[in-house]
Amino acid sequence: MKRFAFLVCALFAILIAAPRLSFGQQDTKSLLASAYQKTQTAKTVTDYTAVIDLCQQAEATNLTPAQSKYVRQLASWAYNRRGEAYVEQAATALESGDKERASEFDTKALANFEKAVENDETRWKAIHNRGVSYALAGKYEKSITDFTRVIELRPDYPNAWFNRAEIRYELGHFEQAIPDYTKMLELNPDDFGAYTSRGHTYFRVRKFTEALDDYSSAIQLNEANAEAYANRGDAHQKLDNWKEAAADFRRAVELDATLPRAYASAAWLMATCPDEHFRNAELGLQAAQRAIELGSEDNFELLDTLAAAQANAKHFDQAIATVSKAIELAPADASSPLTQRLELYNSQRPYRQQLAQTAQAESPELR
Repeated sequence: MKRFAFLVCALFAILIAAPRLSFGQQDTKSLLASAYQKTQTAKTVTDYTAVIDLCQQAEATNLTPAQSKYVRQLASWAYNRRGEAYVEQAATALESGDKERASEFDTKALANFEKAVENDETRWKAIHNRGVSYALAGKYEKSITDFTRVIELRPDYPNAWFNRAEIRYELGHFEQAIPDYTKMLELNPDDFGAYTSRGHTYFRVRKFTEALDDYSSAIQLNEANAEAYANRGDAHQKLDNWKEAAADFRRAVELDATLPRAYASAAWLMATCPDEHFRNAELGLQAAQRAIELGSEDNFELLDTLAAAQANAKHFDQAIATVSKAIELAPADASSPLTQRLELYNSQRPYRQQLAQTAQAESPELR
């Protein structure tokens, strides 16, 4: 912003110093001066609209090439700021529960960011904002294109790397997301979210040791975050570190006794651990039921955990009914392991996690 302000001042100085202006040029100078003055105090949608209107009036006059470029830059700035104001209004509407109104503001924001970029293709902040709006609208490929352009213009801007990584993660492009998260952490090494997200990505590509390291780094940055301990506990489970997993799940519950995920992960360990020393039928069933109470009876993953706990407690009829409901609710790409567990329960057998070495040799894993 300081860099742009310097440019505005410099161009404004050129405009007011121009000698022997004709009537049309005098009119242009007046419009540009008014527009510039309004930028100094503009804070609302109405203020930014006033700047845009003045720029549009100026464009209808006989502009020099330098003036035309300046007007487009000024308009780009105003469109971007008005878009940001609409984003703030969308957030306020969403907080109040008005999703329809929030969607309307998001649509207006995107339109303004598009106009900002149209007027100045090098305004990286507007391009980044447009990328975020595209992502919110589900236009992921367009958002990746915008974040990539921002990286070209401002490679030191960490949010562009992080947001591109997040979209790539959502698209399932995990191997592409990892280096983006890594670059983000090079630029901002104390970012809790980036460590957590990269940990999730490593987890998805079965690099559990790397995931464990990232979750541990996240905990070092925020030792009071219950989700971070649940994340690390899951990674410990994948590495057969049963004791450490149990400790992390206990800590997660201590930090947030209303977190369904913590109870579900603890229940999964107590119901499915191949080491009988860490299994506990009664406590595992209690934890799974508590996860359902805190979460949702329509969450297929929580139901899957409850079914495993029921089977471990030898309540196979209940386990069959519960996992059958989970199968009905699960997306198609997640139903296969549930179906395999249903077969186990039908044969009166509980589910047990595979040991890490076995899981690496056999693919796919059941969970």
